[in-house]
Amino acid sequence: MLQKKLLNSVERTFFILAVLLLFSSSGSSQVDPSLWTTYYNPQGTFEEIQASFKEYWKDRTPEKGKGHKQFKRWESYMTPRIYPSGDMSLPSNNYPNFIKWYNEQSAIPKAANNWSELGPFTKPTGDDTGVGRLNFVRFDPNNTNIMYVGAPDGGLWKSTNGGGSWSTNTDFLSIIGVSDLAINPNNTQIMYLATGDIEGDRNSLGVWKSIDGGTTWNTTGLTWGASDFYKISKLLMHPSNPNILLAATNGGVYRTTDAGVTWNLQSADRDFKDMEFKPGDPNTVYVAGTEFWKSIDNGVTWTQITSGLPAASTVARIALAVTPANSAYVYAVIGKKSNSGFKGLYRSTNSGTSFTTQSTTPNILGYVTDGSDTSGQAFYDLAIAVAPNDADYVTVGGINMWNSSDGGSTWGIISHWDPDPNYQFVHADIHEINYLPGNNTTFFACHDGGISKTTDDGSTWVDISNNLRISQQTTIGISATNSTKIVAGLQDIGSIYTDGTWKVVGGGDGEDCFIDWSNDDNIVISGTYGTHQRSTNGGTSFTSIVTGLPSGDGNANFYSPIRQDPSISTKFYAAGRDNLYKTSNSGTSWTSTGAKPFGTGEANRITEFMVAPSANATIYAIKSNAIAKSIDFGSTWSDITGTLPVGTASLSNLTVSNTNANHIWVTFSGYSASNKVYKSTDGGATWTNLSTGLPNLPVNAIVYQNNSLDDDVYIGMDVGVYHINNTTSTWASYFNNLPNARIRNLKIFYGGGGKLRAATYGRGTWETDLAVALPVHLTSFTGENIDAQNILYWNTLTETNLDYYSIERSSNGKSFEAIGSITPNTPHSNEPQNYSFIDSRPVSGLNYYRLKIIDLDSKFEYSKIITIFVDEEASDISLYPNPTINFLEIKGLDYSEPYTIRLIDALGRTMRIETFTQKESVDVRNFPNGTYFIEIMTQRGSTIKKFIKQ
Repeated sequence: MLQKKLLNSVERTFFILAVLLLFSSSGSSQVDPSLWTTYYNPQGTFEEIQASFKEYWKDRTPEKGKGHKQFKRWESYMTPRIYPSGDMSLPSNNYPNFIKWYNEQSAIPKAANNWSELGPFTKPTGDDTGVGRLNFVRFDPNNTNIMYVGAPDGGLWKSTNGGGSWSTNTDFLSIIGVSDLAINPNNTQIMYLATGDIEGDRNSLGVWKSIDGGTTWNTTGLTWGASDFYKISKLLMHPSNPNILLAATNGGVYRTTDAGVTWNLQSADRDFKDMEFKPGDPNTVYVAGTEFWKSIDNGVTWTQITSGLPAASTVARIALAVTPANSAYVYAVIGKKSNSGFKGLYRSTNSGTSFTTQSTTPNILGYVTDGSDTSGQAFYDLAIAVAPNDADYVTVGGINMWNSSDGGSTWGIISHWDPDPNYQFVHADIHEINYLPGNNTTFFACHDGGISKTTDDGSTWVDISNNLRISQQTTIGISATNSTKIVAGLQDIGSIYTDGTWKVVGGGDGEDCFIDWSNDDNIVISGTYGTHQRSTNGGTSFTSIVTGLPSGDGNANFYSPIRQDPSISTKFYAAGRDNLYKTSNSGTSWTSTGAKPFGTGEANRITEFMVAPSANATIYAIKSNAIAKSIDFGSTWSDITGTLPVGTASLSNLTVSNTNANHIWVTFSGYSASNKVYKSTDGGATWTNLSTGLPNLPVNAIVYQNNSLDDDVYIGMDVGVYHINNTTSTWASYFNNLPNARIRNLKIFYGGGGKLRAATYGRGTWETDLAVALPVHLTSFTGENIDAQNILYWNTLTETNLDYYSIERSSNGKSFEAIGSITPNTPHSNEPQNYSFIDSRPVSGLNYYRLKIIDLDSKFEYSKIITIFVDEEASDISLYPNPTINFLEIKGLDYSEPYTIRLIDALGRTMRIETFTQKESVDVRNFPNGTYFIEIMTQRGSTIKKFIKQ
């Protein structure tokens, strides 16, 4: 078996040094400026490919349809996974590592869970919409109403009604990315599946076989490991001998004559992208990548053809088409190596012995409607088909689709990526065009949005993606109170939102997003490079919110997170930049928080962060090899990396307890087997490894279950969700019925007993019950002081197995005691309930309250903590000016002795403690506007006063 060439030892040593500098690249003019277009099948080191990209784009402005976005997306995915070794084969270890882990478990701990889909179940409504990328469409040889399509991350899908509806049963294969399918015409229960993704980072594990119509699959003799770096572009089955198959790969053409038991490499080691039989003569086979080769003995031997074709050194990619209308015709559409634009349409009329140029203009691989632009992305999307009954009727797909009725001499556009009343809309980036067998005017286009169909030679198009549930989600945001309201970021489709019906609310690649916890009508979405937008009308319209905020390529990361403060709804933070930025007006304007936590430059940008829910002055921020902490809203930072193994893997995400700001968990990407999750209970002063029981996969997402007594935590990996808490020493699998898709994001909805939700990369949004169900869904918990009494109010949406509420009070926010109880009307309620409680003897100063919610089986959880202030009327101490803008003065204090002040926010959380020996002004300039308290402590005692910061 041929092994693909990877980095040699010299290259690897050099690359490791480069990666330790956080993948900095020189941008040297010595590098091939087109090398970056090979990133899906790397022809150089990661550092060289990055340098090539920078060289190519240094004097160009990034624009749609030139491959810039696809590369940056790949770079963003690959960087944390291959740190620090630089081995680009590592991500292909995902499924072998997962299967190895699974098979080694004598008894895998399984927490009770049962995932179900939340959608989108159908194509979202709106302009420029779609469901996700498809690689191919194939037809049952005996019934064209039975169709199959393959997704790079969503598996194989089947329709029995001509594309009217779709279903899949490949969710639990060890790899669910597929690139082609071949079906035995004599027994359609026998089929062969090419695994992996020709256009993406999902390498092939070989060809798999089913003998029961795709219900189950097994490996064949063509099987590769992760380090082999193979991709399969095309599978062809001999039309009269189904035991003979050919596989075009990036390492040559493989052939089997015994139905897949054994395979032999028959060609030179070339990166082949397409392959076709001569119609009516399966002994004649054509294959092409950057070169064109021909076989006249059914793929046993091969000869390169150069006559009439451009030199391979000038070619990015070739796609082929043949037609039974003239079996001697072979068409080759070719993209330029220099810019992936249209190099030309070439035709052979002598079965591939020689070619003539049919056209080189206009640029039918570009994105404009008249073909006047000069480049494209042929390395990523290139397709061609010829009508079965007209050898001169040619359709080519790139970003758009173009048609020629004279053999490719002249062209007209027949679909456009941007919805426009003057053109037929078909989603951008065409990966295959295929005619319906036996039909001369009906053909299909597979693209980044799904699949489209025409029945009139391309004059009109209809999308038939219907219920293909293959969305490649990066993030989800959820309502705090409404279970149906979800916003999600999707690759290629943009941002989508549902309040019962999914709709597209933002184009391009959708990235981070959230729904305002205080108002469901306020929705924030993001595009690439930190282009954030806000809606205040439930997603009907959006406004850019980047004033004062670095955004765009070169100023922000491809994925740049944005988060809402857990206590102040109008306060947001944004990362993906050198510094953390903040806004106090919901994004209308932004400013830097203060000192940079890590330094400057792209390598030092903040990749993720979290504001502590219980103390919003505390913020944790990470980059690939460090974590920093701020306790003053980001004004200053301290490095708390400590003993974390940042030299062996890249930090990927973090979460913080909602009741203790010092309880923090961090996760690692990459393939360091024993370094996946670490926990600190002292704010990062020390760290404990919590990786026992996990497969050797990158961790992408982590979420803490609020108010859980035992610190319940969930992580999402490149395969599967896992759960742990303080009562267990090893992680439990938590992915029953969840497809084997990459888990990109996790969120928890705290209604109806609680639901864990996952954004998958290839299968949409899913949810399951929490490991420990919540007995009550609280929608509010507030209080007020009236005369000498404090009155507490709380509302619930649902109550399950509820025994009673215990009301607890504290004078310091730490030590609580029960002061009363409330019994519900019934233990179970699916209707909203309202409660109140009167504390007739509150203490002077701050009173801290929480609800202890006790279940029928004596389990319990706590509500959030609220504070109510009771003024000490007899006190001689007062504050001025109050309200204040910058500084606060204390009046009535004896300044002859030292005194200590503690500044407290409206939730009772300590913001700052200072000790003075003389009269001082208290600086509150950096505090967000709102209500605060100051505790003044002397040798004689203490008093608390309230003030307003404006």
